[in-house]
Amino acid sequence: MLLEEYMANENEKKSNALDKLIGWAIEAGQQDIDQYVEKLRSQNPGISREALAKKIVRRKSVKSGLVGAGTGLGGILSLPVAIPFDLAASWKIQICMALAVARVYGHNTKTVDVKTDIYLILAGDAVKEVFKKIGVEAAKDVTKKAVEKYITKDVMKKIWKVVSRKIITKAGEKSTTSFTKMVPLVGAPVGYAFDWFATKAVGKTAIHYYSGEG
Repeated sequence: MLLEEYMANENEKKSNALDKLIGWAIEAGQQDIDQYVEKLRSQNPGISREALAKKIVRRKSVKSGLVGAGTGLGGILSLPVAIPFDLAASWKIQICMALAVARVYGHNTKTVDVKTDIYLILAGDAVKEVFKKIGVEAAKDVTKKAVEKYITKDVMKKIWKVVSRKIITKAGEKSTTSFTKMVPLVGAPVGYAFDWFATKAVGKTAIHYYSGEG
């Protein structure tokens, strides 16, 4: 019983930390993201939205792969984060990537709804299971259009809580590779590959979510 209570408290701390991280990343990154997207557009005249979104995902995936513990965290170091710094850094990159993809497809990233978007995107395929648990009948494909149709404001906060647990569970996979980073010539490739694939998957979800296309 004590172990169950301890684990429940730890998961609650991590969920709260994730919520603060998402809120901070959304608030802090808006201006830089707008400038980043516009700069890429100017450097690639005539590029389609899909091609631009995929370019952003490729770049952010490489950046995530290169990020180590304690690097690229910026202001997040001042937050009471109950999660490993390398994981927080990866999440920060993935959140900013998702916001950039949203801007590419013309979505407003300065509304309260964007927090729900980020939760759903980070959770990936686990979202469908979450919808069933909270009694939401959504379309087979989880997209921005489907969420706007089926998700009410009252349901959003429920989603944040339930989905955050799924994201934390997925993050457990990250911790299983952390020890290998201490092994020279082995840890670096493993860490890079894990973060690269994880960010690539989040990017693919973000494109699907905001484009509304399979």
